[in-house]
Formats: sequence, C-alpha cells, structure tokens
Amino acid sequence: MVKRFFLVLPVGFIFISSCVKERPLQTQGGEVNKDYIKGAQFFNKLGLAAMVEENYAKAIANFKRAVQLNPYDPELWKNLGEAYMAAKFYKKAEWAFSRALALKPDYGEVYYDFGVLYTQWGKFKKAEEWFKKAGALDTYGERYKAFFALAHLYKNQGKEKEYLKNLQRAIDLYPKYREALLELAHYYRDKGKYAIAEKYYIRYLTAYPNDETITLEYISLLIKEGKYGIAKKLLKSLIDTSQNPQVVEKAYKLVNELLLKEAQEKLKQQKVKN
Repeated sequence: MVKRFFLVLPVGFIFISSCVKERPLQTQGGEVNKDYIKGAQFFNKLGLAAMVEENYAKAIANFKRAVQLNPYDPELWKNLGEAYMAAKFYKKAEWAFSRALALKPDYGEVYYDFGVLYTQWGKFKKAEEWFKKAGALDTYGERYKAFFALAHLYKNQGKEKEYLKNLQRAIDLYPKYREALLELAHYYRDKGKYAIAEKYYIRYLTAYPNDETITLEYISLLIKEGKYGIAKKLLKSLIDTSQNPQVVEKAYKLVNELLLKEAQEKLKQQKVKN
C-alpha cells in the first residue's frame, strides 16, 4: 500500500500564495490589489521583527517578498535597503533606496539612509552630499540627525570648525537633542573651556533632570571651576534622593574631592596673607 504524505501550510501563507498566482497585481484603475497590499504588510512586519533580532538574512527575505507583492510602496523599498545595508550588501542597498526615492522623491529618511550607506561604504564625499540634502529638506522631521552625522564626518576629517558648526545646527533644530548636547558638553570640558561646557550641561539637565550620571559629570565640572556652593547643593540632593548605590558612592567621592580642594585653597590664601 502506498503511503501518502500531506504538507500542512499556515492558512496565511496559502492565502498570500494564491494571491500571487491567481490575481493581477493591479486593478483596471491602476491601484494595487488589496490582497497584495495585505500580503506585503504581513511580510514587512516579519522583516521588521527580524531586523530587531539582527537576523538580516531573514529580514532581507521578508522585505523582498513584500516589495514583490507591492512594489509601489516606498517604505517597503526603504526597509529592504536598510536590511541590505545592515548585511553590508551596499550595492543592493543603493538600488533599493533608489527605488524608494523614485516613488517618493522627498523621502527624507532615505536621504539620510543614503548618507549612512555611503559612510559605511567609505564613499565620504557622497555621504556628505546626501546628509546635506537631508538637512535641507523641510519635509524631513528628523533632519537634525543629518547635521549630527555631518558633524562626525567632519570630525573624522579633522575639520573642527565644521564639526562644531553642524553639532550646533542639530541643536538649533532640536534643542533637546540628547546626543548633540552631551557631545558639545564633553568637547568643551575636554578642551578646558569649562564655562562653555557648563552651558551645555545645564541645557542637557534642564531637558533630562533625572540623569544622575550626567549630574555627577556636571558636579565634577563645577568643582573644577571652583563653584563649590552649587556643587554642594547638588551633591546633597543626589545623596538624599538617589536609589542607586553606585551613584551615591560616586557622590561621596566628589564630596571628599570638593572638601580637599576647599582646604587647599584656604591654605593658599593663608600663605598669601602671611
């Protein structure tokens, strides 16, 4: 007797497969078949989940299925391009991003993606051009990211003036831009320009007052500036309210540092008087 085996497939997969084989991609009015759109959205969700897992092969496979079902959605092409880029298939990523822009010429996220792509690819001149385009695009709601990326391009090229200019431009567009505020605070602190660094620490902590790690950095800066009164108030508040034992330990170390500096300064003043 001949044994027969049957392969059981998920209902959703059978539905999508039947759409591909039996129905036209577009209706007579030129619209994409709704079943194809649903299928594309299904594979797009699978692709996004795979990106979170950093399974780029799986992401590419699902995004590719998505654009096959609905090649008229620029977001699907963008997602495919990002998956290719993550997997270092730079030429294919370039192709996918180009397809996205052909469908949506003012797609700011893709302008930015092109900049990231060419940066990773080592084509820095092209990267600069695309980040500038993204930064100039009024319809791109996150164009401050393009100026931040430009700043790092210039930093790597040793163009300090352009680096600082673009970091500031990013903050002008988004005054609470966490990464840019911190980067400028650290830059001026490391250069010994404490007054300017303090300005950016204050702006950062005004926007993110519960960041205890940066509060400790700010207090350390105040001690270097000799602003012991403000530093003491902040240290007391941190020690009284923090639930993090490591933060409290670091705060006590700063208290000791502050008291030592105060004592040293008093000794110097006494010697001058004598």
